[in-house]
Amino acid sequence: MIVIKWNEIFVKRDGKIMDKYEFPKEKIPDILAKLMEGDYSPISDLLKKYPNEEIKFEADLGYIERVRGASIELAKMRMRKEMGEDYILIQLLAAYDDILSMLNLLDERLSEMEKIEEIRGEKLTEGNMLRNVKNNLIETKDKLYGKIEEKVKKIAPNLSYLVGPLISARLIHYAGGLKRLANMPASTIQVLGAENVFFQHLKKGIPCPKHGIIFQVSEIHTSPKKLRGKIARSLAGKIAIAARVDYYHGKFIGDKLKEDFKKRVEEIKNDSNRKGK
Repeated sequence: MIVIKWNEIFVKRDGKIMDKYEFPKEKIPDILAKLMEGDYSPISDLLKKYPNEEIKFEADLGYIERVRGASIELAKMRMRKEMGEDYILIQLLAAYDDILSMLNLLDERLSEMEKIEEIRGEKLTEGNMLRNVKNNLIETKDKLYGKIEEKVKKIAPNLSYLVGPLISARLIHYAGGLKRLANMPASTIQVLGAENVFFQHLKKGIPCPKHGIIFQVSEIHTSPKKLRGKIARSLAGKIAIAARVDYYHGKFIGDKLKEDFKKRVEEIKNDSNRKGK
């Protein structure tokens, strides 16, 4: 007799188990659904091995259906837990970046259309249509930015104050969530977003990147190239602190972190000027 339980199947003869197979955990709901519908393809190998055996469900179908329903509900609960505010923020940022890309492509088409209009000496309905699309996209982009700013200030107030909402959102996105960012060492945060260059450094020995996303912070990209590494290292340390405080819902220290960072930048620049004399 082939006996099917909710998580396994076995062959039983004279009260002894002859063969046994456990269903992979991640496939249990799918396997049970097929078996309950009379589709025995998930256990075809066992049926070929024991072709004349009677098939019996150890638990009634109603019980299996309840187990399947519970499994689905547990999966949904886990997904709801993982899809927190930072997950929504990541999706908002992805949509924002998609619209930026669309606007860049649209600008190219509009540029060509405006050349045609200039040569023909008239405005075309097709050109007006593209301009309306562009205006709508710009409006949507601005609304998305407002939502990103609102969301990041809520979940990461210290980080947002330190480097701004958009850079904060990008850091959370590249890290894979606020929790992962909070657990990252400063050295990893420093090059977050520059993974391709970093892997090339490991594989081919090219210079190690000194910064990734945080290059967008004005104190870094407006500073002399030779100082950017030190400034980036200092900022990454502050970001690590801000992310941990935000994730564990600590008090607001963003203003102090930013003040300390600015002081450190001045120290680095002054020290460089002294050495240069």
